[in-house]
Amino acid sequence: LLSTTIQFSLLSLWKKEEGDEVSAGEAIMVVESDKADMDVEAFEDGFIAKIITDEGETATVGDIVALIAESEAEIESVAAAGTGGETSAASTEETAAAPAEGG
Repeated sequence: LLSTTIQFSLLSLWKKEEGDEVSAGEAIMVVESDKADMDVEAFEDGFIAKIITDEGETATVGDIVALIAESEAEIESVAAAGTGGETSAASTEETAAAPAEGG
């Protein structure tokens, strides 16, 4: 687990692109802190509808960095709707909760 004192991370690499299917437990991005580089896993199955935080940008813990649609048919509407509705949001909060091995 990351230290509870980490407040932000640099999103260094997206392992998936908009439109890609993701599975719960699959590493979807790499974040850097002052302590380590870590893979961040998806918590739900779905499709990356919109990447909000680009590679090289910093996100505060809890920021929404991507939107995940439940089905491929919903990608466009989820991306257009932003953070509202029945969508899942990939968040840097996941980093503190469940980092994957490696990085």
